[in-house]
Amino acid sequence: MREGRVAIVGGGAAGLCAAISAARAGAHVTLLEAGPRVGRKILASGNGRCNLSNIAVAPEAYNDPGFAAPVLAEVSCEDIRAFFGELGLFTYADDEGRVYPITNAANSVLDVLRLEYAHLGVEERFGFEVARIERGGNALLVRSREGEAAEAGAVIVASGGGASALESLGHTRNPLWPALVPLTTDTRSIRGLSGVRVRCAGSVLDSAGAVLATERGELLFRDYGVSGIMVLDLSRVAQPGSTLSLDFFPDVDALAMERLLAERVGNLGWRSAGTFFNGMLHTRVGQAILRAAEVPSGTPGTSLDVSALARLLKDFRLAITGTGDPEQAQVTRGGAALDQFDAATLASRVAPGVFAAGEVLDIDGRCGGFNLHWAWASGIVAGRGAAAHAASAVGDPA
Repeated sequence: MREGRVAIVGGGAAGLCAAISAARAGAHVTLLEAGPRVGRKILASGNGRCNLSNIAVAPEAYNDPGFAAPVLAEVSCEDIRAFFGELGLFTYADDEGRVYPITNAANSVLDVLRLEYAHLGVEERFGFEVARIERGGNALLVRSREGEAAEAGAVIVASGGGASALESLGHTRNPLWPALVPLTTDTRSIRGLSGVRVRCAGSVLDSAGAVLATERGELLFRDYGVSGIMVLDLSRVAQPGSTLSLDFFPDVDALAMERLLAERVGNLGWRSAGTFFNGMLHTRVGQAILRAAEVPSGTPGTSLDVSALARLLKDFRLAITGTGDPEQAQVTRGGAALDQFDAATLASRVAPGVFAAGEVLDIDGRCGGFNLHWAWASGIVAGRGAAAHAASAVGDPA
């Protein structure tokens, strides 16, 4: 392949893999990073352990399975582990399928990436905050806000900071909001539950009561609302004005729940309402159910309305008011509209020679390594495509 020039906007997970991929494909690569160093988010991922993939990676884990499918078909979890293995990184998968470096240290992941792209001769330019991308003859010019320029035959936008440059080329950006983040809710019905953990199912309902998404797992009540991995996954579809419905016994259907409570009254009706749920629910959760049913704790067990209590156990509703601290968000939902990119190569359909990867695209996945997998995989695919385009732009040697 005749060497072409590739400029990469963003030194995060997608940008670093794109740099390595393009350089391996024969391109001269320049990495443009707005900050003073690369990989800042990598170091913070997975609580510093870097959950870099998941053995269950599949298109259905993402908000647009059809767009994600070609990239995931080309770069699977096994491929990512092999990619990092070639860089000298040992990995392992835990019982839930999450893949980590064997060191359990995110800096190990960043170290091997930096060593590899330096070995491949990738040029770094720090403090380069991209303002726009222009076309100059057969080349593309990436201009910084300070007036610097980088010329290339192909450009990969691999950071959210490059979104405005894509817009200047005619791309549409869908609205952004934090995802994989705790939810704030009306807290009146969960007063006193902060710190309590329960295993349950949760569903997000729209204003008409339609189910938008359902997850199962551990939920953590907080003084502002709810958290936990299950909630983080639900936050991908939750919006202010939607409702969170909790099912404390997802393996028991509504009719069976009512029968179970009726049998409990028959056996334990001598208890008061305040102790009726002891042994069945966390004490404070039981108290919250009684408050929601407006049942005084001194009410005799034999007087309880089992139908009403069963409904609350299967459909305990909290009004969603928003998300927790956006700084806690693991990803951002929204970004460059996917229909303006080729799903197989991640090449722009609007601006020839421009590619995108990682968080700048409107792709987000579940908790558990799925978002980092997308970053690595999309970077690899975009890197290959950009290198091929840049080489073709050079033309045949004289």
